[in-house]
Amino acid sequence: MAVIRRRSGLSLGSVATTKLLSITSSETLYQIESGNVALEVSNLGSFNVYYGQSNVGVNSGSLLLPAVGWRMWDSVTDDFQLFFRATSGGVTSMISVLEYAGN
Repeated sequence: MAVIRRRSGLSLGSVATTKLLSITSSETLYQIESGNVALEVSNLGSFNVYYGQSNVGVNSGSLLLPAVGWRMWDSVTDDFQLFFRATSGGVTSMISVLEYAGN
């Protein structure tokens, strides 16, 4: 049986990059900084945000990052990227992105 390895808080190391992004109904492309191995995205706003591949939104197969919710990705590579978009026009939600350099 193959060994499954998940990163722990200790192996993630310290936060290397912190970003605050304003998300509207226009798609926002996010790509992780080179050399970082994980990221945590927190929705700090009052509105839901969709994330996924291009054309994120309702009924597009994208995923929902709820208001005051968060999501973490670990073991990512230098070319890891996501698109973010607010649930509807006229609303703005702030997201916080923390990138981890690892050990």
